Amino acid sequence: MTKTNRRRFLGIVAASTVTLGGGCLDPAASEPGEHPVDEPVGAWPSFRGDRFNTGFAKGVSPIGSNPSIEWTVETDGPVWGSPAVVDGTVYIGSADHSVYAVDAETGDTRWTFPTEHRVEGTPAYGDETVYVGSYDKHLYAIEAETGDRRWEREFAGLVRGSPTLHEDAVVVGVGCHNLACSWYAEEAEVSEDGWVYSLDAATGETNWRYDVGDEVVGAPAIRGDTVYIGGSDGVLYALEVGSGDVVWTYETHSMIWSSPAVAFGTVYFGDWTGEIHAVDATDGETEWTANTHGDYVSGSVAVDEEAVYVGHTPYNPADDPTTNYGEVFRLDRTNGETEWRFETSALEIGSSPVVTDDRLYIGTHRQSEDDGVGVHALSTEGEEEWFLEVGGRGVGSSPALVDGSLYFGGTDGRIYAVG
Repeated sequence: MTKTNRRRFLGIVAASTVTLGGGCLDPAASEPGEHPVDEPVGAWPSFRGDRFNTGFAKGVSPIGSNPSIEWTVETDGPVWGSPAVVDGTVYIGSADHSVYAVDAETGDTRWTFPTEHRVEGTPAYGDETVYVGSYDKHLYAIEAETGDRRWEREFAGLVRGSPTLHEDAVVVGVGCHNLACSWYAEEAEVSEDGWVYSLDAATGETNWRYDVGDEVVGAPAIRGDTVYIGGSDGVLYALEVGSGDVVWTYETHSMIWSSPAVAFGTVYFGDWTGEIHAVDATDGETEWTANTHGDYVSGSVAVDEEAVYVGHTPYNPADDPTTNYGEVFRLDRTNGETEWRFETSALEIGSSPVVTDDRLYIGTHRQSEDDGVGVHALSTEGEEEWFLEVGGRGVGSSPALVDGSLYFGGTDGRIYAVG
């Protein structure tokens, strides 16, 4: 494992007090019809930045037009997972079977935690503990300062998604056997079922379990008394956070790998037909749907105060010589109308965007090693500010933006800090 420091871009191109989720996370402090992040973000303690999965880095300074790579840390495998950033430390997993804790300013590795398989989900931080799952069918609770194991919990399926914390509970989806997981699932001889678990954060004991009947890959969103999560059965589930009882369900036409985002009393998410859905958070009624006309949407949306942002993977039939490229969309959050679309040179966008007040950052990748993939910085008006090319297959990791630095993983096996 090596670290390089202050390298310049080859493409075109102080820790804050932690409040879990960076902005305002107290449900009583903002009404359900408002955006839940209503203060400047000072940390990124879980996937998409908070338990609402909005990906909104409100008030964070954007990266300038001539940024540089502040540091990189090399791991021994592709880094598909996304970072959590809290109190000056970046927590991120790698396909080399390890979780890394890295100094956010210097890139020095503080500790590594070994698992028995790939780590592709994002760690969740709470109460000085890091919670993260692995393809070894375990969820781990790790002491944030030292990297020591506090507890581990074994399941009947792979853990590809990211946990979400709420009060004294850890909520996580379990089970992955399609597509990217298929080879590993067959090797492990796991069930093709899937589950949503709520665990006691201090012990790992089960609070409740909901049987989905198909894999559960996305990260739960939690607002008020409700957990929102999708399954590969094409159903979005709203579950009571204290009991796991079903509040309502919403059916789509294909798998849901996208983690739902909750803001303005609405749940936003994508599915594998390329559609984006906006659903009333209270009763599950459709507010609008928008078709990206892509092959699928596997990443999650970002929601700021005005719009919804998402990338898609285009449809490229084998018998058609025309190449379609992945696009990034801005949709009106109230009606789903496309306000702009930005075409990349990538064939896949699995990364989920992070949006600040006037900038958007998103990764792109391909199925094989090639040029033209990496991280795009766009204005919220759809203009490209800069592009960083990343080796390997590009960037499937979803960036985190904290204190003016952008953190993400690359399929070239590196963890990046860009400022």
